[in-house]
Amino acid sequence: MLRVAGIVALIVVLTACGSTPVTTVASPSPVIAQGVWTEGLTFSGDVPGEMTGIVADSGGLLSACTGEKSRTGDIWADTFYGTLDSSGSIWGVVIKIQNFSGPGTYSNSAVAVEVHSEDLSKVWLTQDGDKITFTIDRTQQSGTIDGTLTNATTGKVASEHVTGHWNCRG
Repeated sequence: MLRVAGIVALIVVLTACGSTPVTTVASPSPVIAQGVWTEGLTFSGDVPGEMTGIVADSGGLLSACTGEKSRTGDIWADTFYGTLDSSGSIWGVVIKIQNFSGPGTYSNSAVAVEVHSEDLSKVWLTQDGDKITFTIDRTQQSGTIDGTLTNATTGKVASEHVTGHWNCRG
């Protein structure tokens, strides 16, 4: 016991004698690295192309997913940005379930989907008349989508179709 007290006293004396202060660094929490979420989405209609991954977060383009943090009755949401073709244009995809009831299949009015250009000048979203089936697997970070979206500018129903596998994890 005296030995421990002596070591503590030595540390106190060394600290008082001008030794450099110890800086502490918070331990990192697990973070899903941005820019590595794989996507397997095919778009057809007004804007055709394929999205195979997301772009790194930059400025106002932030990809985020509530994923496994959502509980029954919560909002489940996924927003990600990626390119659809070789043009390099960035497109956003927003998926939202207002009344989340766990992993499974959501359809039509139970799920809201939006696809938009980076500057929001072009937008497609789910409206009455659009058919959509959206699944979330047990991890709540992956699943499938198959649905049509209405052009928000022209009002043309089913002017964009998105299908394939989505992911909100590395």
